[in-house]
Formats: sequence, C-alpha cells, structure tokens
Amino acid sequence: LVVDDEPNLLEMLVDFCDAIDVIAIPAANGAQALEKAAAERPDAITVDMRMPDMSGLEVIAKLKAAPATQGIPVVLCTADGKLHEAEAKKLGAFDVLPKPVSRADLKKTLEACLGSL
Repeated sequence: LVVDDEPNLLEMLVDFCDAIDVIAIPAANGAQALEKAAAERPDAITVDMRMPDMSGLEVIAKLKAAPATQGIPVVLCTADGKLHEAEAKKLGAFDVLPKPVSRADLKKTLEACLGSL
C-alpha cells in the first residue's frame, strides 16, 4: 500500500513499485490508507508524513492500534529528514525514508521488511 496526497508522487511511488515487481495499491490520504489496509491486508505500507486529513504519524498510530493491521510493516516517507524518525519508530514504524524517495532506497527498505523481492 502506497499512501501520498500528492498525485504525482503517488504515481511515482507506484511506478517504482512496478519497476521492482511489487504490486502497489495506491491511497491518496490517511482515511483511504486505513480503509485499504484493513480490506487488502498489504505486505507493507509506505505513508507520507504531511497529508491534509491526518499526518503519517497518525496513520501509523491507527494502523498499529488495530489488530487487523498492527503486524504490517509501515515506512514513513518525509521531507523533514530525521525530524520525525524517533517518534515514527516509537509508534511502530519499520523505517523512515527521506523524500524524494529513490527507487533504490524503496527497494532496499522493502527488501529489509519483506525479505528478498
């Protein structure tokens, strides 16, 4: 599951996933992310930090509080560098990726949380 409110960035992340043979389910905001995560039970989730309806940290907290999604690895993507890393990890995030996310970083992080792709 790939979550970003910016359509161009969402499309780019979906394309990166396609390029590394990972099926991506797009979500444009936090509410969609929670709904799709519960319905689809993805193997991993990347979530943008800054979204208008709820922050990436709020999404992580809600995912980790729900029994159906608490075991899914979540990666926070943020342009704020290390600013949110400690809080994201405290909430249960698997990792934090700097934006703009590169295909190589995405692949490396997904391999780390899912095993080899």
